[in-house]
This record gives sequence, structure tokens and C-alpha cells, in this order.
Amino acid sequence: MAILPLVENPGEVFAPKARLYVVDEEHRVIAGPLVVARRRAYHREWLIGFAGVLAREAVEPWRNQLVAVRDGDADD
Repeated sequence: MAILPLVENPGEVFAPKARLYVVDEEHRVIAGPLVVARRRAYHREWLIGFAGVLAREAVEPWRNQLVAVRDGDADD
């Protein structure tokens, strides 16, 4: 999944084993927690692989959605 971060420290937020949630514009959880298995910076985006998600088709329904962490899970 490609994510365009809106935080100052995406390397910390998207660290392996971090728990992320897909949310809608009203901040309702659509999916998650998704556990980060691997990640790397790619231009302005981050490419994120989640534990247990082996195919791109599994995350395709979440395209153009927001990704969030629970309060207290991020440093910023």
C-alpha cells in the first residue's frame, strides 16, 4: 500500500509492528488494526506491507482512504 504521510516523522509512525487503522473522513474505522511488516520511503510516499496481507487486491478497497494511529501511538 502506498501512503502519503501527513506527519513529520513517518519513519517512526510506520515502524515495523506499528498498528494502523484505515478510517473514513468521519474518523470511523473501516479496517484494522493492520500491523506494519515492512516499509520503505519512495519519493514522497511510503510503501507499506502489512502482516498477513499477501496480495495487493486485499488492500485495494482502501484506496484514497485515510490511515491513522490510535492516540498515544505516535510521537507527534
